[in-house]
Amino acid sequence: MITRRSFLSHTAGFTAAASLGSTLPFVAQAANPALSLHGPPVGPSVVLSYIANKGLLSEFTEKVDFSVYKSPDVLRAGFVSGDWKLAGTPSYVAANLANKGLPVKMLNIMTWGMLYVLSYDGSVKSPADLAGEKIGMFFRNDMPDLVFGRVMQQNGLTEGKDYSLHYVSTPFEALQLLLSGRIKHCVLPEPAATAGMVKGKKMGKSIHRSIDLASEWASVTGGEGRFPMAGMMVHEDLLNAQPELIEGFHKACVTGTEWVKANPKEAAAVASESITLPAPVIAKSIPHTHLTTERAKDIQSELEQFYSILAEKNPSIIGGKLPNADFYL
Repeated sequence: MITRRSFLSHTAGFTAAASLGSTLPFVAQAANPALSLHGPPVGPSVVLSYIANKGLLSEFTEKVDFSVYKSPDVLRAGFVSGDWKLAGTPSYVAANLANKGLPVKMLNIMTWGMLYVLSYDGSVKSPADLAGEKIGMFFRNDMPDLVFGRVMQQNGLTEGKDYSLHYVSTPFEALQLLLSGRIKHCVLPEPAATAGMVKGKKMGKSIHRSIDLASEWASVTGGEGRFPMAGMMVHEDLLNAQPELIEGFHKACVTGTEWVKANPKEAAAVASESITLPAPVIAKSIPHTHLTTERAKDIQSELEQFYSILAEKNPSIIGGKLPNADFYL
């Protein structure tokens, strides 16, 4: 059953990270052969769960302990203290921390974006269909808000003139407004979107996954329908001390990502041991999470483009400037 507690737990994970960053800490201690792997509920953590449970890092460590984190606030503290060396994070958070002087680098991207517009109106298929409407939005002036606003702008729609936003603090609040009928549309990330649709169906409400903002991003960039939403960030200390571990971990991400995409039900069964959402919901969310594993250096121009677009309205989101070239591994 999807409870408010389980939904809030997931929300406090990847999506709450739009303010501080979701925390997928992956900690290596020289004196301990075990690695502690933590992640947000679902999303790329399904891949991390597979890596931990199937021994994909056995060449580099005797044991990998995986657990779901409870507070996104610990991401910053973990890296400032030096306790954390490898963590999953929204990509712009890594840029922000690097520009604030922390010795961190972007290893890879693990999702090409997982933001959706949910709607009661089945005729809503494109941004233009939201003209004159009110849309629920969380994390004002942060990544989800900036992505949605830029897509709408590219389609000739201006906030306050052509549509309005109802801001709330969390994705859970946005979904509650939708389920209560107080709004007809809202922006949600995965797996909140899938969980919300399942919950709505149980309530006898027909909620549609109307717009995939990753696909719509093509209208903004003139490129592919995707944006580099989140991936793994590594501390220079770990990179310098154990480069073979970092390379092995990246390869495990590649292998794990492909397996999870090909085996969503089996992957969900593994992940549900640690993640507080039902396995069927996790499985249903996987195809909509746009999982990938791309080296940051290979898509540096795409990351820089994404950062620059976000910074057009909120420069502080990446710390006021693009990271140095050596930020991208």
